[in-house]
Amino acid sequence: MVQVKVEKAKIDQKQTSLLVMGVFEGEQDFMQSKELDPTVFASIKETLENKEFRGTFGSSILVYTLGRGPMKKIMLLGLGKKDKFTDESARICAGKAAQKAKELGVKEFSILQFSNLDEGLIEAMTEGVTLALYSFDKYKEAKEPATKIEEVTILINSDSPKFQSIADKASLIIEAVNFARDIGNLPPNDCPPAQLASIALSLAQEHGMKAKVIDRYELENMGMGGIVAVGKGSNSPPKLIILEYNGSSDPQQKPYLLVGKAVTFDTGGISIKPGEKMDEMKFDKCGGCTVLAVMRAVASMKLAVNVVGIVPSVENMPSSTSYRPGDIIRMYNGKTVEVLNTDAEGRMILADALAYGIATYNPKAVFDVATLTGAAVIALGANVAAIVGTNKQLTDRLRKLADKTGERMWELPLYDEFHEQIKSTYADIKNVGGRPGGAITAAAFLSNFVNGVPWVHIDIAGTAWTQDGTYEKSYNPRGATGFGVRTLVKLLMEDEKQQPA
Repeated sequence: MVQVKVEKAKIDQKQTSLLVMGVFEGEQDFMQSKELDPTVFASIKETLENKEFRGTFGSSILVYTLGRGPMKKIMLLGLGKKDKFTDESARICAGKAAQKAKELGVKEFSILQFSNLDEGLIEAMTEGVTLALYSFDKYKEAKEPATKIEEVTILINSDSPKFQSIADKASLIIEAVNFARDIGNLPPNDCPPAQLASIALSLAQEHGMKAKVIDRYELENMGMGGIVAVGKGSNSPPKLIILEYNGSSDPQQKPYLLVGKAVTFDTGGISIKPGEKMDEMKFDKCGGCTVLAVMRAVASMKLAVNVVGIVPSVENMPSSTSYRPGDIIRMYNGKTVEVLNTDAEGRMILADALAYGIATYNPKAVFDVATLTGAAVIALGANVAAIVGTNKQLTDRLRKLADKTGERMWELPLYDEFHEQIKSTYADIKNVGGRPGGAITAAAFLSNFVNGVPWVHIDIAGTAWTQDGTYEKSYNPRGATGFGVRTLVKLLMEDEKQQPA
C-alpha cells in the first residue's frame, strides 16, 4: 500500500514530481501560490482570474512549471464552496488527486493541506488517497501498470510528528478496509466457507489473536440449528469462525462482540432468486469481511480493548438436502423458527451466532453487520446503511461516528408492532414478516437472540458494494467497499480512550 508522509515544508522547497494545490470555488487571491517561482505564480494567477479554472468540486487542471521550481507539475484541484467543505469533501478530493496522479504515471506526489489543519483533515486526506488507490486485479492477465504510486506527502504548516501519527493510524485502518475489500471481491468458487475460515486463521496467526473454527457436525451437536439448516444444501459445509483479541490489561473487562454475516454465495436456496444480478451475491459475505477487517485493525493498532469477532459462514444453495419453506428449526437459544422463505437465511445464521456469542463471552455490547435485506436499500438507498438497536446511547454514538467517517447510517425504529409481524402460528417466531417494514422486522427477529445485552444491528445491503444507485466517490472503486470498518474501529478507539489508565 502507498506510504503517506506528513511534512512541514514550504512548497518552494519540496522536490516532487507533482504538487497538488486545492482551490476553493471562486477563490482568486490564492496566497499559497506566492511561494512559487514568479512565472509559475503569474500563470496560476492568470488561470484563476480568467476563470479558466473555477475550483468547482472535484475539477482539476495541470500547470507545467518548465523547470521553474522543485516540482515538475502542479495540479490545481477544485475543493468546491468553502462553507460546504467537510472532512468527507477532503476524503473525496484527496482520492481524486490520487487517481489523477495515477493516470499521470508518477511514483510519488505531494499535496498541500486543503484547509485549516486538524486531526480530522489529515485523517481524511490519508484515507482518501489510500482508499482511492485500491485495485483488485487478482484474476486479470493484464495487471495494473508497473508504475505505481509508492509515496504521498501531505505538506502542512505545523510541526509534523503529531500529524504523522494520525496518518500512520489511518493507514493501518485502511489496510484493514482493503483487506475486507479483497475478501469481499473474491468469487464464490474461490471463497467457500472453508476458505474464509482459512483466511481468518491466517489473520489470527499473523496478528496474535486466538482463533477457533467450528465445523458442521460440532455445530449440529451444539444445537446451532439455524446455521446447520442454511448450510446443509451445499457441498461446502458451514463454518462458525471465532476470533478473540484481548488488548485490555484489566482481566475483568468485558469484550465488545462483533458478529458478521458471511454467506459466501446466496442463491436464495429453495426460494431461489431471479437470475438477474445473482452474480452480486458473492458480496453477501461482506458483513463477515467487515468483522474480520475490524479485528485486523484492532490487533495491528494494539488497542487496549477486548473484542470478539464471530462470523457464521454458509453457502445457501438449492438441493435435495436444502432446508425448505415450512420447516421449523430449533435455534441455539431454544427458540423455534418457522421458515417461510429460505432466502431470509442471513437472520437464521446471525441469530445462532448472536445467541452463542452472548452466552459464551458475556459482552458489554454487541454489533452485528450484515447484507441482510433489500428492504433496507428500498428505504434508504444505496448510500446509507440502516441501523436498528436496543440501546439509544450506542446507536447515537455509532451514527455520529458514521457522519464523520462518511459511512452514513440512519436509525430505524423497533416498535412493538414489528414484533407482532413475525409471530408464528406453529413456532415461536417466523423468519419473515412480510413486505412492510422488511428491514425492521428482520431486526425484530434478531432481537429475540440478544438476551437484553446492548445491541445494534447494521444492515449494509445497500452500501457493501457499488451497485445501482451508488453515489460515485473517488475513494470507493468498483466492487466491495469495506463499509463499516472505519466507523466500528473509531468506536473501539473511543472506548480505549475511556478506559482507566
